[in-house]
Amino acid sequence: MAKTTTDHQTIREWVESRGGCPAHVKATGKGGDPGILRIDFPGYSGKQSLESISWDQFFAAFDRNGLALIYQDRTRGGQPSRFNKLVARDSVADRERKDSTSGRQGATAAEPDAISLLTEQHRQVEELLNQLSEQSPRSAAFRRTFDELADALAIHAEIEEQIFYPSVKTEGTGELLEESVEDHLEVKRVLATMMDPDADGDIFAELEQLGGLTEEHLIEEEHELFPKVRKQLDAATLRRLGARMNEMVEELRREGAPRMRVPEETKEAAPI
Repeated sequence: MAKTTTDHQTIREWVESRGGCPAHVKATGKGGDPGILRIDFPGYSGKQSLESISWDQFFAAFDRNGLALIYQDRTRGGQPSRFNKLVARDSVADRERKDSTSGRQGATAAEPDAISLLTEQHRQVEELLNQLSEQSPRSAAFRRTFDELADALAIHAEIEEQIFYPSVKTEGTGELLEESVEDHLEVKRVLATMMDPDADGDIFAELEQLGGLTEEHLIEEEHELFPKVRKQLDAATLRRLGARMNEMVEELRREGAPRMRVPEETKEAAPI
């Protein structure tokens, strides 16, 4: 599960315990401004594009630009994780406020709006991934849980690609949406491999890859895309959009085994 922090000591300890260091993207910034900040893990990322800077430089720019760090302590396989993402603090606050509001209104709302529906699906996917990490890949329970996860991911991708993304595409969200459908494509390819009964892969590595891709996608949507959409669409529009999406969810469930569509959708990213 990903965490979020702005605490300097927590960030430094997390980075250095994994052999990382503060960095910036080369050729960005000027004077005392380091430009675009990154966390570099030599040997794993940034060899050509990143340049190390001091922690003092990093944290001065980190606070000045109002950033927060999203990070993960452990992978789903229990190994130390290097997953991290720098995001605006405002987006974190917006998400927490919306989550709190959704929790208070859940008992009275007849239908969730589009973003609440997608966020609920995110939590379901995370729970299923956690269950899989605790089950034996050779067990019947693992196969049942995997099928449920594959169906959930297939439904989630379908309603986003067919309804949500086209409905919220603007100049401000276009780039994020293009990244999102590329994320979907990567997830579908891993799912298709795991669904292939003749595939002879490492199920643990594939599950780890699936979890990493999914977690990163969910974080980007909730911290970057969803706050933008809430600013551009009013509550009534989001509720109508959520109703349309929920109708498609029910239709896909009635048809049965929506995961079986996935292998046919691995050649290229969906158009939006």
